[in-house]
Amino acid sequence: MGEGLFSIPLNSLDFEDFSPPFSGIRLLTADPGFQEILARLPRLAATDLPVLITGEPGTGKELVAEALWALSPRQKRPLHRLNCALLAGELATSELFGHLKGAFTGAHHDRLGKFQLAHRATLFLDEVGELDSAIQPRLLRVLEQGEVTPLGSDVPSRVDVRLICATNQDLGRLVAQGRFRRDLYDRLAVLLLNLPPLRERGDDVLLLAEHFAEQEAHRFQRPVVGFSAAARRRLKEYSWPGNVRELRNVITRAVLFSQGHLIQAADLVFAPRPPAAPVPRSEATLSLPSRPDRETLRTLLLDNGGNISATARHLKVCTRTVYRWLKALDLEVTEFRRL
Repeated sequence: MGEGLFSIPLNSLDFEDFSPPFSGIRLLTADPGFQEILARLPRLAATDLPVLITGEPGTGKELVAEALWALSPRQKRPLHRLNCALLAGELATSELFGHLKGAFTGAHHDRLGKFQLAHRATLFLDEVGELDSAIQPRLLRVLEQGEVTPLGSDVPSRVDVRLICATNQDLGRLVAQGRFRRDLYDRLAVLLLNLPPLRERGDDVLLLAEHFAEQEAHRFQRPVVGFSAAARRRLKEYSWPGNVRELRNVITRAVLFSQGHLIQAADLVFAPRPPAAPVPRSEATLSLPSRPDRETLRTLLLDNGGNISATARHLKVCTRTVYRWLKALDLEVTEFRRL
């Protein structure tokens, strides 16, 4: 960790649902907060408890899920995955829990679902906040009873699956809106990991930019060896709404079209971002950054395991504001840190 590199050798491991094959997972960081999160992974991986990974798009949730699997006792069995945003209705039920021949139109043969395929292995559900409301009770039953019932069948079968989920949504808000079951959320969020956005990771933007530039220069046989001072400043000043994924795209373009050994500021082309959805007046009024009382802030920190970024997002303020409130209310963040 001292060199800011978190690396897991995966050469001999079986990624059944991942393509192309991975030769290793590399989570690169020099940020103390992110290093602290990564240092917890072996302890979380050693259990069979569900893990919920939250964070903005592009923050590395899938890589962290892969790392949890690779560090776990189940790493010799495949890591299966499913994107919940791509599923609805009978398709979602079939993909997760399987079906029997004739269960619905087009069901021409029996099919095992992901939970059955992942028996004694690990299942990664991405975008779990998008899970169809009709499927949520079925998923809850699997978590509570360890049983799945395929479509068209009345006979449940036992499954032993380590579940890892990820979402970029605020599941607490979805629960409040009635779009996500509270009891399911409680089952999924036994262990919580909230990944910080790139803009909160200090000099990681430069560390990652140099790493990606080296990779892409080798990949495309380009003479790039680094960045000009102006380019480095521009990288630091940009807010990176697309996080690490966006950074990699920017560096790839810069490497391809740069004219010399150093990437210049003009080579860094940022894709336009779609406009944010307007916030209803009632929600805007509720999101004013008024300081919560001591007990409210204490409860939020407990719920988030002492994670300042997650607490700030819940309160819709910056992390600096949360630290200021902690000082004013005489609270120490270390007392809320947990596994």
